[in-house]
Amino acid sequence: MRRTGRELDAAGRQAGSSVLPGDRRSPVARIGWRPQLRQRHDGADCGASPAAGIRSGTDPAMKVLHLTLSYSHGGRREAIAALALGLRELGVASHLGCLDAFGSEAAERTLFDGCLDLERRGLFDRSAWRRLRDYCREQAIDVIHAHDAASEAMAALAMRRNSPALLMSFHRTRGLETARFRDRVRNALVGLRVGAVVTASKERLRHYIDNNYFDPAKVSCIPLGIDLERFRPDPVLRARTRRHIGAGEGTLVVGTVGHFGPEKGVDLAIGAFHEFMRRQPGRDARLLVLGRGDAAQEAQVRSLVAEDLADRVHFCGFQADPQHWFPGFDVLLHGARDEAFGLVLAEAQACGVPVVAARVGGIPEVVLDRRTGRLAPVPEVDSLADALQQVGASTTYRAELARQAVEHAREQFSRQRYAGEFLRIYRRLLD
Repeated sequence: MRRTGRELDAAGRQAGSSVLPGDRRSPVARIGWRPQLRQRHDGADCGASPAAGIRSGTDPAMKVLHLTLSYSHGGRREAIAALALGLRELGVASHLGCLDAFGSEAAERTLFDGCLDLERRGLFDRSAWRRLRDYCREQAIDVIHAHDAASEAMAALAMRRNSPALLMSFHRTRGLETARFRDRVRNALVGLRVGAVVTASKERLRHYIDNNYFDPAKVSCIPLGIDLERFRPDPVLRARTRRHIGAGEGTLVVGTVGHFGPEKGVDLAIGAFHEFMRRQPGRDARLLVLGRGDAAQEAQVRSLVAEDLADRVHFCGFQADPQHWFPGFDVLLHGARDEAFGLVLAEAQACGVPVVAARVGGIPEVVLDRRTGRLAPVPEVDSLADALQQVGASTTYRAELARQAVEHAREQFSRQRYAGEFLRIYRRLLD
């Protein structure tokens, strides 16, 4: 029996036993750091945290403060969490600082050794600068890793000397943080203090260099990493997810994931699925939509579903544990009009799900066309429907794409590789 979006939302939270990031730890890889127990800082908004390491004697471990606007749900939060978990396995302690608000419960921040809520009133909030300086001094922070331009600028203004070391991860899609002349001037001035800027894709690296007055030698690319213990093929979860929507093994289950704003292209994914079904009216196929938007976006996206396909499209709401859903997909249909990297694409491939998406932004660096999915030339309904039709045509073909997708994810997107590359940058900045 088909379930409603509300029922699916609840079912998804209950599907399988939840695997918390970091519960099953890989052996500590040592890159110049010897993990031992140490006293942690008990931040008022942080839960209990596993002990980080120390180098020797009473000298503290390398300590990194991840500075960002907020720690609310989204790709940036997932990237920060994966990095912090990977660094912990390397004996590096991670702290979290948020400029505006945490946007998350304390239980969701237990992987950090300390948390700082700056509650800034603007870029030139001197009291926020002082709180940041005091925290870095009290906690002996070695590196501030900013995850957006506002955090980078705040750190550069507050910490004008060369300690702690400062770098930024540039996560933005499109021209945000580089579009206006004043953005570029800010980036140039802040860049005098910043030791490195890191992008997740080569496309974003070229964009940053081409659109800023910034030393290209300071810019490098490190693809994002994911928790491969969370995201992996799981036949039990696959059967459970499909059972929730009344889908058999012969049903083609297509998933799409993202915020309902225009950038993520959920509207294009729905349109492409409609076109796919129009071409094959007898096809047994379902579309699962994981995500949400504001009230206007919700109404607009839901209005796109044709009446004759209403029982084929399932709105499942936002899902905090997408690893419970991905194994049930046969294809991930990603309609993004632009994408800096596409973390959800790496996660889906790790679960053995081929991807259909457009050849935009950093997507061609994440999805290998004809090997782990199919890339449409442009983010348009007909083009995406063509690619979906190609992937949906053969079970054998999808199985081969799925096999290669898992291999690709394990080779390219492990959090151990991700954290190790950042640790090398941290050490270079501290030398």
